[in-house]
Amino acid sequence: MTKDEKNVSVQAEKCGESVLESIKRFFRNQRNWLAELQEAQFDRGERELVALLKDESIKYYPVPTYAVAFLAWLFVLLFPLILILDPTAPLSNDFDIWNMIGYYVPLLATMIIFFVNLRLLVPKFFFRKKYFSYFVCNSVLLAISLTCREFVVFLMLRNPNESLVDFFATYCFRNVREHFSIWTPITFFIILALGCLICIAIVFVWRSLIREFILREKRRTEMAYELTFLKQQLSPHFLFNTLNNITSLIRLDPDLAEKSMTELSQLLRMMLYQTADQYISVKEDVEILGKYADLEKLRLDENFDLKFDVRLENPQTKVVPLVMMPLMENAMKHCVNPDGKSFAHILIEQKNDELYFRAENSNFPRKSKSNSSGLGLATFRKRLELMYKDRYTYTTKIEDGVYISELKVKLEK
Repeated sequence: MTKDEKNVSVQAEKCGESVLESIKRFFRNQRNWLAELQEAQFDRGERELVALLKDESIKYYPVPTYAVAFLAWLFVLLFPLILILDPTAPLSNDFDIWNMIGYYVPLLATMIIFFVNLRLLVPKFFFRKKYFSYFVCNSVLLAISLTCREFVVFLMLRNPNESLVDFFATYCFRNVREHFSIWTPITFFIILALGCLICIAIVFVWRSLIREFILREKRRTEMAYELTFLKQQLSPHFLFNTLNNITSLIRLDPDLAEKSMTELSQLLRMMLYQTADQYISVKEDVEILGKYADLEKLRLDENFDLKFDVRLENPQTKVVPLVMMPLMENAMKHCVNPDGKSFAHILIEQKNDELYFRAENSNFPRKSKSNSSGLGLATFRKRLELMYKDRYTYTTKIEDGVYISELKVKLEK
């Protein structure tokens, strides 16, 4: 193979790989789009159910699960009567009692075949890969349907002196040939095949929805347990750091240590009662941060520069409790410079449906053991990922000796 042929071969392989990758990317995007659509429909359904549970204007009674299916089938049976019983309808003059029977018998046979496939054959045989049994059962259903059709035709065409015995004795072997052709079983087979395909699609979609709903509820349950654990982990971590600060003040300034304990008790009271719910208002969360800032100022000298700027467009907007506390705590913890001026500038802004937090502080990180550092920030990241997945950005950087942390969260309306 020449060099040009090798280059052409390599280019063809690359082109084939790019086409294959494009196809995979297309189906991956479609799958993600369908997943988002499904999740949105689940959420809308949940909201409708919540509204329904709150509605006490209507009295509700227990009903069996097949009631909806029964009403749907009843509508399918009654709908053709609109065309039959309406005197102005084109088909009304062509229908008598026998024509109506001849119309409804195939319809009923199709409905029975559809129901048997939907409830029994598809779940029990097709999805368990018992394809031969599934084919045999549907063949039996096809034979029964054809027999019922011929029996109805016999009842419509028989003489008054002919009985049921004549149907099996003579009609099935002689008269049936006059109106029975190869297209009759072909037509029934096509209808049966279409019905089976629709049943398979319905069962597949229904199973997928049930499976996804159960997995969704399982993920939500696991997330609720993990969030509870993380919240329980966050408070002791915050309390541990604060008590360490107060302990260092006991010998240096007992009065200040006592005042710090009072401030801490007030702060813990706020955290206990205000953060019990899954969401609280931004105003309540900011009040806790402000109380924490006041507590931290007690242990710092008068030269410490603390700015706590709050701009809330809608103070009642809901947010996850203490979501900004680890960043606030981190800024206050690592800003103290024993030989120079320390500062911490905090900005909290809520506008439209976005919450913005920015902390600028002098960068003097404490030395800590490797097995105990970063617990608060690790918890912070996990909570963000669980509650605001794909709806937040968190960045940190150091510029001219200033440590800057920023958090943007897109809140739910």
